[in-house]
This record gives sequence, structure tokens and C-alpha cells, in this order.
Amino acid sequence: MGENNYTFEDLAAILPEVWREKAKELGALQRAREIKTPEDPLKLIFLYLTEGKSFGNTSVLLSMSESCHLTRKAIYTRLCNSAEWLRWLCENLCRESRMLVEKPAWLEGKAVYLVDACDESVYGSSKTDFRLHYSVGLFDLGMKEMRLTDAKRGEKLSNFERFGKDDLVIADRAYGTIAGIEYLGARGSDYLLRYRTGAFNLYSREHERVEVTEFFQGLEPGGCGEVTLYYQVKGEYKPVRLCAIRKTAEAEAKGVERLKAMNRMKSHGKPPSEAQLANNRYVIVMTSLLESEAYLILQLYRFRWQIELVFKRLKSLFGYNQIPSKVEASAKAWFYGKLLLAAFCETWANKARFSP
Repeated sequence: MGENNYTFEDLAAILPEVWREKAKELGALQRAREIKTPEDPLKLIFLYLTEGKSFGNTSVLLSMSESCHLTRKAIYTRLCNSAEWLRWLCENLCRESRMLVEKPAWLEGKAVYLVDACDESVYGSSKTDFRLHYSVGLFDLGMKEMRLTDAKRGEKLSNFERFGKDDLVIADRAYGTIAGIEYLGARGSDYLLRYRTGAFNLYSREHERVEVTEFFQGLEPGGCGEVTLYYQVKGEYKPVRLCAIRKTAEAEAKGVERLKAMNRMKSHGKPPSEAQLANNRYVIVMTSLLESEAYLILQLYRFRWQIELVFKRLKSLFGYNQIPSKVEASAKAWFYGKLLLAAFCETWANKARFSP
């Protein structure tokens, strides 16, 4: 099999064993003249996500390539019906390919969700037309909530309405704000957020302003520590637990290069400031989890990067297809179809990298 010459049979060979049975069980395969086998809806979905780009184009291409005649509406219906099946395929392919980890025992009773957003363009557009906000299960890829907004709506935890008690939300530094912490706290949800330098002031128990990096200066590379500080909201000082791990010299050097690149774009090439360099020495997170050890908290945040490997490829694929609609069912199917493509890319890349 030559490079980049994968066939549909090669694709099907790496799917979980019972994927065909699940197509019928989860509603992707229903009685129809044109869609007869589990392979048919998968081919249809991949055609739509890659070459089709619209229901009309997919209808034409399907007729030409497979001698299968489906209307635009029929394709749309089958896409919506396939959402849960595609999610199941994503979860199990990622797990079998070791791109997902098992949920740790100390998180028993918690539903853990990763929050993120992607900028989207309508097919043919050269600008950002929509922003897709999503919260997805860290350990099972289950979709908690998905929302399409215009491009002006920022990345905020208040974009999500379904978080509640026993939910734990993990997000990067874009979401690390007082408003986000307060929003989740009011809903009874826990959080694990990357600390963002300068997002808000932190104070000691005596209400004196402090710099968080001062508390971690003694850490050796790979060492972790924690401190409880306070933020101020409406005149009240509230505690926040911060956990940090000292980066290795290599990771710190890479971070400096990223800071230089960022400053070239935003600060006319100014060298990184002392504050930027100090914060670059650590990965610092904020959390409402008070009982668990700091290294477990930091390990959990690192788990986020396990599926970021998949989402990184997913985001690179997001830009060239049209979001089918703002209807959640079709948007979910589109999302999981994209994620499945990304999971295939990652699986094949790993197979090639470690091939005997």
C-alpha cells in the first residue's frame, strides 16, 4: 500500500470491532433503498465532509461515484441521524489508539468536560463568520453543549448553560477570568483553568497584592507546588487555589520563543518582559478542587492535551467545510464527523511512525 493511497477498506479496518452493529443500534442505519449497509452512511458522511462541502454538491457526487440517488434533504436527515453513532466511533477509535485515557478513580462522581471554541468560515468566505463553542467529555468525548455564535462573541464560560453540580470544567487561559470562576461557582460546578498572567489581581490573606510566581521560585524543574490566594469581586475577597509545575529547561526555552513570536505580532518586536519570563517558567492552574493533591490536579490538566492532539488536527480541518446549519443535531454530526477524520489522521500517522 503506497503512501496516501488508503482505501475505504483500510479505513474500516481500524474502526472498533462492532462499528457495523452500532450503526443500526444508534440510528445511523435505518430502512432505506439507497442506504443498505453500515459502510454507506460512513461513505456519505466522509464525502460530504471532504469533497461535497454542501448537501447539493454531495448529492451530485454521490450519484456520480456510487450510483446512489439521494436528495439534499435526505442527506441532511441522514447526517443528523448519525450524530450519536459518529460520537461512539470517535470515542472508541481514540481510546483504542491511546488518544484517550481512563478516568482516574479520584474523580469518581465528577463529569469532566473540556471547554473550547473554534473560528469557522462559511464555505467560500475568507473571514471568520461563526464561532463554534463546545464542551466535550474529557474521557468519553460526550458532547455536553454546542453553540454557534457570530464571530464577535468571545470565549467565555457564560456561553454554556448546562453546567451544574458534579460537573468539572477544564479550559485554557482564555477562560481564566473572575467572571468565569464566579459563573461556575453560582451553578455549583468545579473548575480547573489555566492561570492567565495579568487577567486579574491576586492578594494575600492580609489583602496585599502579590505576584503568583513569587510563591513557586524554589521549585526545581518538574517539581510542583501550590498556594491559596485571593481575588476581589464586589469588595469581597474570595480564595482560589493555584497549583504550579516548574517547566524543564527545554520547555522553558520553547516558551520564550513563543513569547518572542507573540511580541513580534502584538508589541512591535519588544523583548519579553520580566513578568512574561517569570510566568513562562511554570504551568500554573487555578482550581476549586480543594481535597486532591497538587500533582493530581496538574496531571488532570495535562490530560487535556491528550485529546488536544486530536483537536489540533480537527481545528486544521475545520476551516474548509461549511457548517451545515445552526441546528444542534446537524452541527453535532458535523463536529463528530470532523473529529473522526482527525482521529483517523492521528491513528494513521502513529501507525506509520511506529510501523514495523
